[in-house]
Amino acid sequence: MRVLHIANFSLGKNGTVFYSTDRKLSAGFTRAGHFVYDISDRDMARSLSRLNSKKLGRNKLNEAVLRTVANLQPEFLLLGHTDLLHEKTLDEARRLAPGLRIAQWFVDPLFEPHARQHLLERLPHLDAFFCTTAGDWLDPFRKVNPNCYYLPNPVDPAIECQRNDEKTAFDHDLLYVGIDYKDPARTAMLEALSEKTGELRFKLHGSLGQPPIFGAAYLDLLSRSKMGLNLSRRNDIPYYSSDRIAQLTGNGLLTFIPETPGFRTLFSDDEVVYFDGTADLVEKALHYNRHDDARRGIAARGRERAHRSYHAERIAGWILAATLGTARQTDYEWHDA
Repeated sequence: MRVLHIANFSLGKNGTVFYSTDRKLSAGFTRAGHFVYDISDRDMARSLSRLNSKKLGRNKLNEAVLRTVANLQPEFLLLGHTDLLHEKTLDEARRLAPGLRIAQWFVDPLFEPHARQHLLERLPHLDAFFCTTAGDWLDPFRKVNPNCYYLPNPVDPAIECQRNDEKTAFDHDLLYVGIDYKDPARTAMLEALSEKTGELRFKLHGSLGQPPIFGAAYLDLLSRSKMGLNLSRRNDIPYYSSDRIAQLTGNGLLTFIPETPGFRTLFSDDEVVYFDGTADLVEKALHYNRHDDARRGIAARGRERAHRSYHAERIAGWILAATLGTARQTDYEWHDA
């Protein structure tokens, strides 16, 4: 199948986020035997504007996309985080490529009002929509388009290639890479962990005044860390997590996750460590830091689950099967999320 994938791809960031979801999904479709043609909508819009402006290049981007559709004759159009395409462009793409199916994926949480409004306007022009939020949050979307589905964060074996569960020597015992958003509860939790630095070598990037880290330096840091903390902006949204969950579990770090509705469907209690509040997290982090065999066992099962269930090729298969209406409930454990 010929797949046209229009997403961010972050070309302007010079490789700092080469492990992003858009690249993993393109790789997943390629591994599944499909031809994938990538377009970075933002970079194309800039390149088509004399002033290097996305806004000024938007109309020319849409024209270029339609020329691409006419030449490529894709059978599947996959959209990522793109708000530069006009809805009428999608309708015209169907005319130019008869039988074309169109789906969109979205990995930011749905509690942002501006994101919800944009997506609700896009839904009538899609065959299917996939996002990392599930449960009641999808109900308003399903009223517009019933084909709205949960999307697990994909793991790519060419990126999540470490096996930290098999290692015994590390530079850091616990790692958290993420922004604290000046959230008092999150800040208090991170400060409590930092106070345990006498016993727990806690490494932070992006929070409590520590600089962020990206690119190969981030993956190298993961390779030298025993355990990882998976914190998202909100933990009350069913099934939701940032893509950090794939990076931690996929590389064999023992991963700590706050209690999140539905998440045990994705990872069981013997594949990750769930915690309820700061005191529980501190106690469990210290416990597994002292008991390495237990740490390695859970981390190994978590890594195996991540690569077995959320391999990018399997996620690509889910997107395609759900869009075509051929996905069976028994094939995907998150089917009814």
